[in-house]
Amino acid sequence: MNPKYVALVFIGLTSVGIVGINILPVNSSTVTLQTVTTDGVTIFYNLYQPKGLTQKRPAVIIGHGIMVNKEMMTNFATELVTQGYIVVTLDWRGHGQSTGDLTREGLYLDLEAVVTDIPVHAPADMERIALLGYSMGGFPTYQYAVNHSTVKAWVGVGAAADGSISDKTTPQNVIMIIAKYDEAFSPERAKESMVALTGAELDKIEFEKVYGSINNGTARRIHVVPGADHLTTPWNSDFVMTATSWIGETFEGSPPDISVMVFHKRVVLLFTGLTGLVGLLCVLSFMAAEKVGITSGGPSLVLESLSVSSFIGKYYVVTLLLVFTMVLFLPLFLTPLPFTALLTTLTGGLGVNMLVYCWILARKEENPIKMILKENLCQGPKIWIFSVGITVVFMGCYYFLVGLHFLGMVPSLPRIPYLVLYTVILFFIFWGYSFFIQKVSNPFLERKLKIKNSTARFLLIATTTFVLIYSWFAVIVLIPCIVMNNFFYAMILILMVPIFLFVSFFGVFMERVTGSTIPNAVLQSVWLGVVITTLSPYSSLMFVG
Repeated sequence: MNPKYVALVFIGLTSVGIVGINILPVNSSTVTLQTVTTDGVTIFYNLYQPKGLTQKRPAVIIGHGIMVNKEMMTNFATELVTQGYIVVTLDWRGHGQSTGDLTREGLYLDLEAVVTDIPVHAPADMERIALLGYSMGGFPTYQYAVNHSTVKAWVGVGAAADGSISDKTTPQNVIMIIAKYDEAFSPERAKESMVALTGAELDKIEFEKVYGSINNGTARRIHVVPGADHLTTPWNSDFVMTATSWIGETFEGSPPDISVMVFHKRVVLLFTGLTGLVGLLCVLSFMAAEKVGITSGGPSLVLESLSVSSFIGKYYVVTLLLVFTMVLFLPLFLTPLPFTALLTTLTGGLGVNMLVYCWILARKEENPIKMILKENLCQGPKIWIFSVGITVVFMGCYYFLVGLHFLGMVPSLPRIPYLVLYTVILFFIFWGYSFFIQKVSNPFLERKLKIKNSTARFLLIATTTFVLIYSWFAVIVLIPCIVMNNFFYAMILILMVPIFLFVSFFGVFMERVTGSTIPNAVLQSVWLGVVITTLSPYSSLMFVG
């Protein structure tokens, strides 16, 4: 089939995803606003409101957790605005587009500033407010709900109520929606706060039971979501549906009709758009490489005497024994982006170790390693222009498809210098990954795997590479979690699945299309650099929640 026609198909899928997600819900409007707290911090927030409002409507304010941002809470916002409410998702200080350093005390000031600013921009009934707090966002929203009778419902998503400031009537209508496998707030921990909220004994507290009455504001409930964990809660339909029902019943006296959720439409559009984007990236790469005459990159290592089992076994021995190389990246923790520093240190440690492993293999097989490394890194302008081009296309589509609606990727101004720093560092890290994937693992497995079907061979090589990379990462993350009996940071492993799948599969694909390690390194460093620089709290603190 003509590549141009294939490209048109993928452009169509990408466009359907982007346009569809950006117009849903069809009867509402969204605008990004900003306000300033009493201590001078600029807070950005997204305001969703139904079109054509003729009377005031209740306001729902949503606060995200640590290491995420307001866009991650969009599933809740779109569902609630469909029910006719004015909805706000805010970036807490030190997160997303908001300025300031993250402090627990400052979060309450952020919420106060947003509550004050909402009536300026929307016909909101500020005497009828609902607050939804995810993880860290549960702390300030709950405290505000306790202090203000205008808050008619509090929804804790992956967050527990504070029993020390609660009683059977304050705050009003409390529900805690907790994942069964939540790494930060266990369902049993939620039970403890229910003692003050209900007056019942701890051993008498039951999940799913509604205590009190939702009509008079004394309802209390714990809902446990099976098969879920802390990180994925904003993308779980059970959390969205339960929160929407609780808020709707509080304001309207009966649960709303959510038999057809906006959530499910958005999921379909997201996967349609991502399928189109990945396909478009591959087809455009193929067409562009052919157009500008990019046919081959640098040379590969030649490994004749090694078996597959020996190659894999030695990989684990070398890379795990050299785990201490991560200390090379410890100075990054002097920057005010601790999560960005952590992920860069972890990925960087493996990148260094893979290059050392390549050097060991090259020495044993008498490969001219210095020459091979130099020729793969120092390449002509064509490949750099090609790399920047496909990165721009990918990042632009990704922004409109994901960045505006699922995971924000617009950093605040104080983060920009650090974005540049981390992107440069990540380029060299991912160049190490790409060299191992394209110039060592790929040619070695190509020779050793006797699979005639080229597609099956591609999938097996890319999958094997992904398993090698991800399993190392899993071991390094899980061992300290097991030792400390705290699995909060194990959530990183969920985030890294799509990242390592992308770097592995796209790396093998780029070897076939261009033979160059540069495109994969450029794309991955820019993509991951933007994401983790935006997600990291701007602070020297990394408190759980």
